[in-house]
Amino acid sequence: MWKSVGLLILICIAVIFVAGCTTSGNSTTITPVTAPVPPATAPTVAPTPQATAIITTPVAVVATTPAAPTTDPILHRWIRQYGDPTAYQSTGYEFKFYPDGTVDYRNGTTKEVSSNIIIDTSYPYIEESGTWSALGNMTYLVKILPTGQSGAQFIRQYTLVPAHQDPDFPGVTIPAHIESSYETNEIGANTNEPPNSDLMYYPEQAKID
Repeated sequence: MWKSVGLLILICIAVIFVAGCTTSGNSTTITPVTAPVPPATAPTVAPTPQATAIITTPVAVVATTPAAPTTDPILHRWIRQYGDPTAYQSTGYEFKFYPDGTVDYRNGTTKEVSSNIIIDTSYPYIEESGTWSALGNMTYLVKILPTGQSGAQFIRQYTLVPAHQDPDFPGVTIPAHIESSYETNEIGANTNEPPNSDLMYYPEQAKID
């Protein structure tokens, strides 16, 4: 019986010895584990922005009418000096027109300052105000109202006459002036005389407004 047990032990030792010989010494071969490689993907390309269509609407061209002049040739000071200018004193009257349709009127003693004739306010004089309106063809309706103490009042239609050469007297220039029937009636029979620097038949445009 002991022989059988001994034989069995020897067989077990032999089996263990044979199993140990199948390894390469005391080392064990370890197969490295490679991480899985993700499948290749196509590069992401940003979408090309689409061009935005620009729609232009044609603008109709409207012909504009030129604006009317903002000034009128009457917008000045017009003065008439009558009587003998060589005398000690002369008298006269003047109109001063404004863009708002008003007009100032003065009547009194005249004087000359730097070749500019004015009403001398150091002497008694008449001053009134009124209105004016354009009638067309260089004609104007002037209304002087009795607003002051003088009570002067009249309505006249004046025509503006630009400066021009006198056709009856070559070389004589008639200055720009305004005329009405009031002045024409005063001239009377003297209309056949040439204008001269000593007489003023109509209110003339002042050198300085």
